[in-house]
Amino acid sequence: MDDTIANRTDLPVSDEEAKAVSVLGKGKIITLAQATAAWPGVEVPVTVPIRYSAETLQECACENRENGTDWRLVYVHGLSLREQRDQIGTNRSHQPCFYNNDWWLQEKENEWANFKPESGYYLIDFNGRFGSTAWKKQEKKIAELGHQFEQAHETVVAEAILSVFKTTRERLLESWYHWGKSLASVGRRVVVGCFDRDGLSVYSCHPDWDGRGYLRVCLLRKFNA
Repeated sequence: MDDTIANRTDLPVSDEEAKAVSVLGKGKIITLAQATAAWPGVEVPVTVPIRYSAETLQECACENRENGTDWRLVYVHGLSLREQRDQIGTNRSHQPCFYNNDWWLQEKENEWANFKPESGYYLIDFNGRFGSTAWKKQEKKIAELGHQFEQAHETVVAEAILSVFKTTRERLLESWYHWGKSLASVGRRVVVGCFDRDGLSVYSCHPDWDGRGYLRVCLLRKFNA
């Protein structure tokens, strides 16, 4: 019997969320209620507006069908990476989990490891782009796509893929890393991903390295409102 959160019938869906599901498809959205079930104990508002226009959702759905992208609308609580690790843990016997390394728990990494992004719905393309490309060149390629795109923050990506797994048991970023925005204390850009049974990994890489295909970008659509 499939008892994943995604198949529970007792979770409420707002009219706005239902419209988003009808455009993107059920498998491409993590609702507020699903995210709340995935992260028990986290306080959430009663309702949250989806800050993307119907046109933007339609564009992403069309790209998914025609261009092989993986745009998903995910509610994110805005938990820091350390808060996520505290709740998820590092025990591989209890999936999902974080990979058990502790370099980013040191005090010198506080600024980015404790960063809490804005809560809300985020449109993210989980089909990683721009592999085998240094970080600055990735930024240039993103800028060439248009002002409505940016590199997703690694904290948002981490919470989103954990929510997806806890809701549907689907593993995103299983064999590659998303290269994020933050700088670790040694001047390397933070990466998250390689989310296999050993756990979601948090590392950092020199921005001049091309990653040999393992360092990619999850694009984010900027809010319309």
